Amino acid sequence: MDNGDASKGRRIQAVEISCELLTALERFNSAGVSELAAELGRSKATVHSHLATLLDQEFVVKQGTEYALSLRFVELGEHAKSGVDIHDIAGEEVPRVARETGEVAQFMVEEHGKGVYLHKARGENAIQTSSYVGSRMQLHCTALGKAILSQFSRERIRAIIDETGLPRHTSNTITNSEALFAELETVRERNVAFDEEEVVKGLRCVAAPVTAGDRAAAISVSGPTSRFKGDRFHETLPELIRDAANVIEVNAVQV
Repeated sequence: MDNGDASKGRRIQAVEISCELLTALERFNSAGVSELAAELGRSKATVHSHLATLLDQEFVVKQGTEYALSLRFVELGEHAKSGVDIHDIAGEEVPRVARETGEVAQFMVEEHGKGVYLHKARGENAIQTSSYVGSRMQLHCTALGKAILSQFSRERIRAIIDETGLPRHTSNTITNSEALFAELETVRERNVAFDEEEVVKGLRCVAAPVTAGDRAAAISVSGPTSRFKGDRFHETLPELIRDAANVIEVNAVQV
């Protein structure tokens, strides 16, 4: 799973511009040529020609004078998820964790040095969180991310830090690489990672590495500090989430 490739091949500018447009449309939901040109610092003619091509290929739709991402990405996304060999197995375990804890349970895999949420389930007492299936997050600041990083070599982790940095989200976020390496050693020893309000104040998380499959992955449970404290946070939930990770790993062997 430690398969990061830092090599950089030759770039094709036209493809980069189209990717910039698609990413901008993700942020805006819908936008016109002028707005997109201003956002990307490209000429209106360039933006229009790329949008016309994306429209012909059915990657965007036109709504009046504005463009938006098409449902083609739903098809592609489902196909991409099916390529993760333990996707279905994790999809059975995440709802179970949510039901048993009453909290938010999630499953993440690593891609391009970031974490991608592939499953999310809410228990009866779950609070609202901003993550959603398909969203991406830096790895250094979440319990899921640290559980994933713990599976990598120091060299691979260093390459990820060089690429994504260690941005601060709260006063508790780890922004020093040596402090991160030290915490990852603790994660390896305990086979569990913690998020101590490192992304959102008032929100804690417990995660365990999932070492089955062809990608580094992790499963977690999240909740408010009012419920994630004491023995529940430090003992009960870690035991439960380690068990969930083990179930995924054992079931993956049987597939």
